[in-house]
Amino acid sequence: MQPTPSLPQRFQMSSRDYVGRDKADALRELFGRALMRVDLWPCDGAVPLDFAVTLAPLGAGAAYAHSEHTPAHFAHQPARAGDGADDLLLTTTQHGCAIRTPRGELEIPAGGFVLHSKARAHEFVHLWGGRTASLQLPRGALAQRVPGLAEAPLLALPPGRPEPALALGYARLVAEGPQLGAPLLDAARSHLQELVASLLRPVPAGAHSPGHDAVDLPRLALIQRDILARITQPELTLALIARAHHITPRQVQRLFAREGSCFSDYVRDARLERARTALADPAQRHRRVLAIALENGFDDFSAFSRAFRRRFGRTPSEVRASAG
Repeated sequence: MQPTPSLPQRFQMSSRDYVGRDKADALRELFGRALMRVDLWPCDGAVPLDFAVTLAPLGAGAAYAHSEHTPAHFAHQPARAGDGADDLLLTTTQHGCAIRTPRGELEIPAGGFVLHSKARAHEFVHLWGGRTASLQLPRGALAQRVPGLAEAPLLALPPGRPEPALALGYARLVAEGPQLGAPLLDAARSHLQELVASLLRPVPAGAHSPGHDAVDLPRLALIQRDILARITQPELTLALIARAHHITPRQVQRLFAREGSCFSDYVRDARLERARTALADPAQRHRRVLAIALENGFDDFSAFSRAFRRRFGRTPSEVRASAG
């Protein structure tokens, strides 16, 4: 078996990198036509085109892109796209947009989602600019999961379905996290494909789609990221996390139970890891152990010490002493 080639690193580009009288033409050619395979230009009466974009490959033709831009038009022309012109993209915009096609115009509300194809001629009109995020997947990978997949779908997705937000949130988590090895990246990409494929299948009344793994594993990953981002907040609770992710506390516990854990254990272990890192840091040697325990959500020092020793096999003082 041949080794899996390493993926290109995340690519970042900003209009601030370009100066001179030919800046607009350079942006259209380098960013639009070469990188994103689109024609782009500012909206009438808007400020000159300005943007910053990050593009992260996810392997096997999949990619995640995030941009911030001024009001602009982005026109997809199949004849210009060349190879891979039938890739599908799941896109969301901060302030909404209009999509123009030869058959008419489609309005996408602020924070809404649209599934579109590079094989279809269409134009995004972002009258207010803002943030845009897209997940690209090869049509062939989705066609294996969706019999009868249209050649060039264009779908404004109904509000209330969890899959679009889960797919883009999970794609961003994979794109911005540590580089994954081939097996983990393949599994993450499979979850993304199933989440997007579920948007293209008819959903019978009362059905639960997609399969549990395709929703549960990305959702748990996003919940865990959210917990770590809030780990220093005293008010971090199961109810708060459940509300933030629009599910019930029982559903959150069910997600952790699948991994043989629970919400409180995950929070405790994350806080203990933070405490151990602080205790092992020579730059924080002047700080009292009690202060570090309190900072990480432990208001009972004895309980903190017992939990720390069970977790790491050493007391907080022993970890500090070994740091030199």
